[in-house]
Amino acid sequence: MSAAKSLSRRPTFTENLCGASAIEFALVAPLLMLVVFGGYQFSEATSAYRKTTLTARTVADLTTQYTTMGPSDIATVLNASAQVMAPFETSSLTIVLTEYSMSSAGVATVTWSKALNGTPLKADSEVTLPSGICQPNASVILAAVTYRFTPAVFYRLTGPMPMSSSIYMSPRSVASISYSAT
Repeated sequence: MSAAKSLSRRPTFTENLCGASAIEFALVAPLLMLVVFGGYQFSEATSAYRKTTLTARTVADLTTQYTTMGPSDIATVLNASAQVMAPFETSSLTIVLTEYSMSSAGVATVTWSKALNGTPLKADSEVTLPSGICQPNASVILAAVTYRFTPAVFYRLTGPMPMSSSIYMSPRSVASISYSAT
């Protein structure tokens, strides 16, 4: 009789483990969701930054292959380079393409500048270039790309993330790439 009585005895509150798994899952689930969605968002932001860098490289690489450029050439290079950002939205993409020339006295000036979704630099304005970028009586192309990445998840926590990349390249087959507005 005592064996039958011990089998029918209900466990006490501290011995009852029926809902332990559900409680543990309820405690761990938010952390797991944070790790999964945070990892996804981190990989998307990393991919967007990489695309920003590739876009700058593409703009500079395409431009330095020209000997002269006109408005249609600039539009072609800027619009084609913007396609590198796919599948990311390009409405917040800004590309500024500039040629700097260095005088024999070592003074750098903006030869010409064009932009996509942004403001180009003013021609003939003096600038200070990083040392070793441009030699006297030579020119250099600067492709500067900025992108505002908007996360799909955690937007309210982080907001848009500004990203930028720039690269200097020398013209390949001429000393300076001339720009004609016609």
